[in-house]
Amino acid sequence: AAFQCKKHKHILNLRTLSEFIFAVQYLLLGAYTGMAMNLVGCVRNIIFAHNVERKKNNLPFIIFFCLLFIGSGIYTWQGYASIFIIVAKLITTLAYGNKNTTIVRCCVLVTSSSWLVYNLFAGSDAGVICEILTLSSLVLGIIRLDILPRIQKKNK
Repeated sequence: AAFQCKKHKHILNLRTLSEFIFAVQYLLLGAYTGMAMNLVGCVRNIIFAHNVERKKNNLPFIIFFCLLFIGSGIYTWQGYASIFIIVAKLITTLAYGNKNTTIVRCCVLVTSSSWLVYNLFAGSDAGVICEILTLSSLVLGIIRLDILPRIQKKNK
């Protein structure tokens, strides 16, 4: 549902809820890199939603969270599958720090694919299903909220 939202804050609030639930699931699966990345992601999302809404500069937080994701990934390293989500979190950090929801949706299209691969390695059937739904929602959101309005505007 997050990627059907027009407002940056709504996207990040729904993503925070999702990331927290997945952090619990990864803890139960023993997939500690996924758990750590999602918990750090929750904090990142709350800060970015607040900063974007108040038109504050996110660059210092983007740098901080990128370093934190790299450090968390190294600390919780569980093999090469960890690389997929470290890179995914770096990309989403750049995307979520941007107020442009089109950029957010397009970047998350890439990162959701990375999470799909990680979920396969982690044995998370729910994660695989969720990422398939997320990818479907992203494509629908890009068409509905980003492409169609531009076509309609151009035809006026």
